[in-house]
Amino acid sequence: MKRDTTIRIFSLFIALAVVVPAVQAALTVDAGGDRTVLAGEPVTILAACNDTDIFDAMNLSACVNWSTGRTEAEIVQDDEQNGTVRATHTYLAAGTYTVTVEVANNATGAVACDTLNVTVAPQTAEVKVAPKTLNQKSNGVMTVFISIADWLGFTGADSANTTVSDPSEFAIGNATPEKVNVCAKDGGTLILKYRRQDLDLAAGDGNLTVTGGAVTDNGSVPVVGTGSVSVINPGNGNAAKFGSDDGHARAAMVKEKVKNQKEFREEQQKSNGKAKGQAP
Repeated sequence: MKRDTTIRIFSLFIALAVVVPAVQAALTVDAGGDRTVLAGEPVTILAACNDTDIFDAMNLSACVNWSTGRTEAEIVQDDEQNGTVRATHTYLAAGTYTVTVEVANNATGAVACDTLNVTVAPQTAEVKVAPKTLNQKSNGVMTVFISIADWLGFTGADSANTTVSDPSEFAIGNATPEKVNVCAKDGGTLILKYRRQDLDLAAGDGNLTVTGGAVTDNGSVPVVGTGSVSVINPGNGNAAKFGSDDGHARAAMVKEKVKNQKEFREEQQKSNGKAKGQAP
């Protein structure tokens, strides 16, 4: 009887060993925090990977879905249970992209995923407007100076061959320049002339936003710049700025015009690399 009981207990242990599965090794990956980059500049993901089983990079594979495409990723072993997933990508268009890092253990079948967001902003350009004060009813020309020295050479590895897209496509709202000049002094300046009647400008102080593009080895990237400007409308409640009667208004407008011409000459001299006060 005792022997029979022993056999039954032994059989129960065997049954439990067959029914209860082994605990699977846990595989995890941490993609890291959200990122912000400029269009045309590379973003590198360094994701931390952990495997409670013995970390064997030979049995692991990784890939990254950038929302614009999927690439294989490199896995570097840090110690017996930890490693780093590394991948680099360059976005050309501004926007927010969801990036998914996936790691798989090809021996156990375990898969781990994690995501982060990459926000891509346009390249920025320094913009100066002349004249700085615009008459809303004027039919004259407004000149915009865009310094391209900063963004013509990106900090990334692919910056050496960066050039300007068609300057005539640099727009203020729906308005494009009627005339374009390029000055090579001081790293480069675009001189763009817009007809004021083409610009939808409200009276008051504010910023003009100029949008355009640059061409890199990887493709075209957006460029955005802003310049401060003051818009006046002497016939619509702003006459006090020029005086209470027509004579004072005309005199003030002439004075404003002379001031604007002086500002324009100064900006043009700077763009040509000349010393302040030297005749253009």
